[in-house]
Amino acid sequence: MISYFSSSFSSVIDSYLSPILNTLYLLATLVCVVFLVNAGFHYITSSGQPEKLARAKKIIRDSLIGLTIVLSATAITALLSHAYTSGSSPSLSSLPNLGNIKTDSASFSLIDVIVKAITGLINYLIQSIAKPIISALRYFTSGTPLMAANISVFKLWLGLVAMADSLFVLVVCLLGFHVMGASSLGFEELDLRQLLPRLAFGFVTINTSIFIIDAVISLSNTMISALYAGFGSLNVWSVLTAIVNQSAVYGLAALIIMLVFMVLAFILLIYYVGRIVTLYLGAVLAPMIILLWLVPSFQDFAISAIKTYITTIFVLFVHVVILILAGSLLANLISNNGSSSSIMSLVVGISTLIALIKTQGVMNQFNYVSIGPKMIRRLSSQFIGALSQSISG
Repeated sequence: MISYFSSSFSSVIDSYLSPILNTLYLLATLVCVVFLVNAGFHYITSSGQPEKLARAKKIIRDSLIGLTIVLSATAITALLSHAYTSGSSPSLSSLPNLGNIKTDSASFSLIDVIVKAITGLINYLIQSIAKPIISALRYFTSGTPLMAANISVFKLWLGLVAMADSLFVLVVCLLGFHVMGASSLGFEELDLRQLLPRLAFGFVTINTSIFIIDAVISLSNTMISALYAGFGSLNVWSVLTAIVNQSAVYGLAALIIMLVFMVLAFILLIYYVGRIVTLYLGAVLAPMIILLWLVPSFQDFAISAIKTYITTIFVLFVHVVILILAGSLLANLISNNGSSSSIMSLVVGISTLIALIKTQGVMNQFNYVSIGPKMIRRLSSQFIGALSQSISG
């Protein structure tokens, strides 16, 4: 099982990374040649000066080391991928069986009629909405659609790009005034060596943001496809669909649990639709977010928005991991208990849906926590800088 998963996962990832790595290898080789030529020029024109000789030697050393690291990436990956040999399949954790309790047959009464009516109504509702909802969840957990593939999103993005390009000139002017007034008005000084590449990077990113987003989404979809290739048989949605198909033989207690499952599944479906809308909205507004990133006062806001957007993309990968783990539990239940494990399977399904719903919030909390130390370090550096100026003044 382990060797099968490793080969399946590697084949999917390799097919995605191979053209990228080949391009990076070629680019690294060309860059290394340019650096070596530059180092040779410094070495020839050094005229025995120790500083220029040391600079030339350092450029040569760093260029060769960097090229070696890039070219060794494939060897390291191959070594690590074959480090795990196939082994015996570990036993899955067993869960208790929650089978239906058979009650003693009672005489015909009004309560029996009410129970049968309620049972029939719940069963009808489940049969009517369960399969479409589970089918929709199966679709949303198979991958994330590309942003540029939606013509409306692409047209809106083009409009925002035009606005951002127009406002880019204004931002450059404001940054110029900021640099001019830094010493006179006490603004935070901007390093021109960092500002100019940042402006160039921002302008290029504004005009290619939707394609960068699609590249990130493609990476997420490739990772998801690799997981499904290794664990294709552990499909939680197929198991739950089979349980729903047998709802006619369940008692009232099992149907109530199944109804709770369907409510949570509907909430999760709303989340997935909202996630797609959020991704579309973020792709459209990406040029403006990048434009705000160029303004020092809005840099933290833009970085937080970008982190949240990337988290929203890769949350689906975490969801697939959760689904695979839940599928392993369901497969173990069915293999050990057979059809009598339907109630426990529903409990596992409900727990899985709750975990899926909460994943986005937990990952966002991790982002917010990571922002705190950065803000503390920035405030500390500003405080130390102000204190040094007051002491020197």
